[in-house]
Amino acid sequence: MAANLRKYKYEASSSTRTSAAAAKSSDSTAASQTTPSPAPIADMDVTAIKADILASLRQDISTIITQEIKNAFADNFASLKSDIHDVKIEINNNTAAIRAELDQVKADVKSVGDGLSTWSDEMVAVQETVTSLKKEMQVLKNKCEDLEGRMRRGNIRIVGVAEIQGSSTPETISSLLKEVFRLDREVRVERSHRSLTQWRPGDAPRAIIAKLNSEGDAADILRRARRGKLHYRGSPIAIFPDYTASVAKARAAFTDVRKMLHDKPGIRYGILYPARFRVTYNNVEKEFVDASKAMNYVKENILQSTEEENTLIPENTIMFDP
Repeated sequence: MAANLRKYKYEASSSTRTSAAAAKSSDSTAASQTTPSPAPIADMDVTAIKADILASLRQDISTIITQEIKNAFADNFASLKSDIHDVKIEINNNTAAIRAELDQVKADVKSVGDGLSTWSDEMVAVQETVTSLKKEMQVLKNKCEDLEGRMRRGNIRIVGVAEIQGSSTPETISSLLKEVFRLDREVRVERSHRSLTQWRPGDAPRAIIAKLNSEGDAADILRRARRGKLHYRGSPIAIFPDYTASVAKARAAFTDVRKMLHDKPGIRYGILYPARFRVTYNNVEKEFVDASKAMNYVKENILQSTEEENTLIPENTIMFDP
């Protein structure tokens, strides 16, 4: 740029000298003729110089900036390239580690899948075994229930006898049965005892479980007990069969149905061993082992029909019990 400035300075002085020479030659002819002023030419030269200088400055500034940018990029490029190279190496290392971990995870998943498949097969076998054992257990349970029930067939349960000393001995029970039922013979009692629940003074007397020597005697006593109310030494008592806990619970479920049918004419009902409720109405006999189904049947088919029949009977009609 300095060279350009020197160039423009030199050209400007030459033009000045040329203008001076022209001015001297023109002085000789000034008298005869008038010439135009050289001022416009000078103005044009200055404008061109300014434009040239500005263009040169722009070019030089652009070159300097470009060079500076190149130098700056050149300084940082090596560092950037090194950083990129390090990052690439680290990424490659991490990728290799991740791939190794993924391979290990795949192997573990495959091992777990194989193990689950094996366990699934074993679980199927275990479920089959459990199902078989449940069936066998139910069979054994039913057998035990039946055996216990058969062992209790000679037992009777007496409720309401005051709990005093010697009130539950076999001799006392034999005397009680002879007195209550007015028997002409002694009923032999093999053994007897109170129920094993805890008792305190003031509580209701515990039931007496008595095993008779003969199942026939037990059946005869129970049949006589169903005929009416029983009293012993001025106190009401009751005699029931001695059922197992599960059978007693199953039979007790039909208590509400039996209460609904109590004193209803033309209806026969009862509970068969172990817990089958049988009802007969209009020569139609039904048996139930589910108390809820028995209740629904009685409400829909017996009680409703009985109510309809009662509404059709005139008020003055006399009913006779056959």
